[in-house]
Amino acid sequence: MFNLDWEVKNLSFKVDIKATIIATLVLVLSVAIINFVPLLAILIIPFITIPGTILWYRSKPSFFVTVVITLCATVLFNHVFLLTAMTLVIFMSVFIGQLLIERTSKERMLYLVTTFMSILTIGSVLILQITGNLPLTSKFFSQYHDVLLSYFQMGGNITTEIEESLQVSLEILQASIPGYIVLWVFLLVLVNLVVTFPILRKFKVATPVFRPLFMWQINRSVAFVFVITVLVSLFVTQDNVVAYGIVTNLQFVLEWVIFIQALSLFHLFVKVKKLPIIVGVIIFVMAFIFKPFAYLFGLMDIWFNLKQRIKK
Repeated sequence: MFNLDWEVKNLSFKVDIKATIIATLVLVLSVAIINFVPLLAILIIPFITIPGTILWYRSKPSFFVTVVITLCATVLFNHVFLLTAMTLVIFMSVFIGQLLIERTSKERMLYLVTTFMSILTIGSVLILQITGNLPLTSKFFSQYHDVLLSYFQMGGNITTEIEESLQVSLEILQASIPGYIVLWVFLLVLVNLVVTFPILRKFKVATPVFRPLFMWQINRSVAFVFVITVLVSLFVTQDNVVAYGIVTNLQFVLEWVIFIQALSLFHLFVKVKKLPIIVGVIIFVMAFIFKPFAYLFGLMDIWFNLKQRIKK
């Protein structure tokens, strides 16, 4: 009994009561604002990881107390999408806080958090679809196809070629959705790191700074996992919905990580060759237009360290 009492007192001592109360109030207030005025989420979301990140960095018991209270308060709003969003925010706070503890570079933090959050976000979408809280993508696009087809039929200018072109366009758009999710997650993480790190420094949280893009270097294990994912995708059919969804979405995430490595390689090439800014802009634009070639350069840089050859 004595030991149990001592452990309870020791745990309560570790909980920063003041920080826990402030962080909890901030998060619960943010949840309430987003619930009643969803448009304000655009302004709130980039900053909403700050309380959780600080608590994880300083006091994990305080973090867990805050998380439990916040999630309980979120459940009271009976909004599954809001609960999902707050759960993702909590995970993001943990990722950022832990990487700060490990003194990870800012660019590595960017692509690691983007990778983890992309997987969690896409996984959350799949779970919401399986549970019926979100319509299936195929069903949504099928309804959208019917609406567009009816529009063309009313105009009297529908042809077989137009119908086939419309179907192909919608299929391409549907297949690109995971890629767009990854892009938006990347932009959200980038904005979050840029706007929150100066604030975290005010609370005496040590934060790294971005190194120039040409100095970024992604771990070789990413390329290894990407190759395995591509090979597995050759043997997975759309009939196996779960496996196909996991492999396809993981491939999308890794492609964006490798694409960033390609941009880093191109940036170094422009710098070493002292090319005009306009040439660098053109190279970056071409990289976005011809992504498969950019992926190839990114993989080659990861595997064979092309940057060293360029420097020589």
